[in-house]
Amino acid sequence: MKGQCVCGETAFTVTLKDHNVHVCHCSICRRQTSGVIMTVDTVQGSLNFDKQKYLSVYSSSDWGERGFCNACGTNLFWRTKDHSYCNINVFSLEEAPEDLRLDMEIYIDNKPEFYSFSNRTQKMTEAEVVALFSSDQ
Repeated sequence: MKGQCVCGETAFTVTLKDHNVHVCHCSICRRQTSGVIMTVDTVQGSLNFDKQKYLSVYSSSDWGERGFCNACGTNLFWRTKDHSYCNINVFSLEEAPEDLRLDMEIYIDNKPEFYSFSNRTQKMTEAEVVALFSSDQ
């Protein structure tokens, strides 16, 4: 699949692991997006940038890093520093699969009370997410 940032200066190809959409309620994602970020998992090693002059990557935790276009600010991906796991902003895809399904919310204990999703999802707390990724280190 192909994807890009808002301005088109950062573009990529990727293979999706599946079509399950994950929502993150962590404070960093909410600050970046003024809401939640919705992501899909990628096949390991499949995220390749065709245009990357404006691609920036920064360390956002002991085990994770975030990628974005520094020309327009579009959030593009989150991945582990060892690149064993990566997800992308589902809305950065040029054509999203028709069968996308919201299936998981992470950092659920960080979610503000004033919004919620109506469909049923798997929910993981901050401690569960941290344990999942920090145990890989």
